[in-house]
Amino acid sequence: MRDQTAQVPSGPLRVAAVKVVFVLSGWGRLHTPTGEELLGAGSILTIPNGIECRGFPAEHMRTVTFYIHPGFLADQVRWLSAAHPLVHHLHRALHKNSELGTLRLSPGALLELTPSLLRLAHKPETTTSDFTVLAGASEVFDAVGKLTGVASGSTDRIGAFPRREVTMAVALLQANLNHPWRVDELAREIALSSSQLTRLFRSHVGVAPGTFLRQLRADRLAELLATTDLSVSEAAARAGWGASTLASRSFKQRYGVSPSIYARFHRGEKNTLLTLSDQTS
Repeated sequence: MRDQTAQVPSGPLRVAAVKVVFVLSGWGRLHTPTGEELLGAGSILTIPNGIECRGFPAEHMRTVTFYIHPGFLADQVRWLSAAHPLVHHLHRALHKNSELGTLRLSPGALLELTPSLLRLAHKPETTTSDFTVLAGASEVFDAVGKLTGVASGSTDRIGAFPRREVTMAVALLQANLNHPWRVDELAREIALSSSQLTRLFRSHVGVAPGTFLRQLRADRLAELLATTDLSVSEAAARAGWGASTLASRSFKQRYGVSPSIYARFHRGEKNTLLTLSDQTS
């Protein structure tokens, strides 16, 4: 598994593995010999073994990718039902099919799945057994089966690729979460008026720039709480919040629980997995 953020075009790339790519944030295009695929947050892309790809992020695109050996995958999928949407695409990828398999998760579903993906991508190889990794991957596959096809919210606009000004603004916010952004300042950075920027954000992202920034900071706080041992106040500061009370309020609005409850749950799950890893090593 690999967590990476692309900001410049890549490729051509050809990997001796079946790849399953989860797009966590941003937008981009993927070119293959059979065509072009438009990607956005919530896209799940299955790429057959050996397919040549070129990636073109729109300023910023963050992904977690599973690299699966074809022989191992062939042994495993025969035990799995092809009725599962992701397993169906894996079956197709193994049968010399050069077409990409694409699924879409709604923003809420992606939010639910992201912590599990990041924990898998950042597990230390020296303390994590193969069984633990397989168990985590199985949980992700199970969640995809439950979440794929969930009705999309207003932010699910992958059918309309955003204007460059929007992708530039999103990239600026992503790269500078600690900056005390104002809408007028962000608009000046990309040569738009505040009203134009707000209108474009509502059209392409589904929310106003200020709301989107609070979502980014809440998601960053969740990522830090799930993958580090930072206190809530330390993680909130690192995620760009000036006041921990505002961070807690915004976090609860987005996740439905307080940051401390979220941290206890995910760190308890992480410690359980590490204990299991120690026992099986």
